[in-house]
Amino acid sequence: MKWSWLVAAALVFGTAACNSKQNTVLVQSASGESAYASRFPEELQRARNDFLTRESEARQKLQAFANYPSELDKPDWKQVKAVYQAADAAGHSSAYVQQARENQSVTRFFDEEKEEISKKVAGAANYAAKQKSCKVEVYGPASHALQKSVEKQLEERLRAHNEAHSLIADNAEALGKPNREKLEKQADDIAATSYAVRVQNPESIDELKRRVDESKDVGSTLDRVIEEAKAVEADSARADADKKAATARRERAEKAKSELETEVSAAQKLLEEMENRVKALQEEYDKAFKDLEGAVDGKASEGSA
Repeated sequence: MKWSWLVAAALVFGTAACNSKQNTVLVQSASGESAYASRFPEELQRARNDFLTRESEARQKLQAFANYPSELDKPDWKQVKAVYQAADAAGHSSAYVQQARENQSVTRFFDEEKEEISKKVAGAANYAAKQKSCKVEVYGPASHALQKSVEKQLEERLRAHNEAHSLIADNAEALGKPNREKLEKQADDIAATSYAVRVQNPESIDELKRRVDESKDVGSTLDRVIEEAKAVEADSARADADKKAATARRERAEKAKSELETEVSAAQKLLEEMENRVKALQEEYDKAFKDLEGAVDGKASEGSA
């Protein structure tokens, strides 16, 4: 029994160790896939622009930090400071980060598909109205209501993973009910800025590096796709529908190929300065938040004087 137990244990640990080595890389690059390669320049541009946009938006929010205390009317400043600190911590907590990433995926999907989804929702509403002999235009109201509903639910999901909102709810009287909405918005912005500065922007460096590293293989894939499509177009035995599809595929690949070098060059240029920019923004955030805490302490001192 003793030996059989040892053998079983050895097999378990040996298998685990083997699997650990085998599973080091779980996700393979899609650079050899035609669809991925054809949209690669667009995705590379998006990754670069996302970083620049977050950087700009973060600085705008940091400037607003200084005004937070003056927006509140006689709250318990000790509790206000606790809310701010909880929001700051939430921005790089695993729960918040996971939900924020999910929200971003949903937001991107909805932004890209909003028109088509709105058409279908409005179409269903129009059909229901016609069944009841109602003549009303529902596309505009339906589209607006759908967008607002999605935004509201995403906000609620993210707030559920931001401890600052629990503190606001638990200390409503001490914080002052008239201050609640303003504090909720402040807690949202602090957490979002903390997340952008401490998590998203540093991750963007690795993301952009990965994409630049893929660019050579992507270029080879695009060349292959173009040649394969040309072969189909020139094949008299192929159906017209196949040739039409090949032409569309070739044109997409040629467009991507023409944009690839420009986008890779722009990404490489940004990469040269990203680490310094990320570090600089983190320092700006730390200073702005420290100044905010100091301003709250000052308000608390005034109240106790």
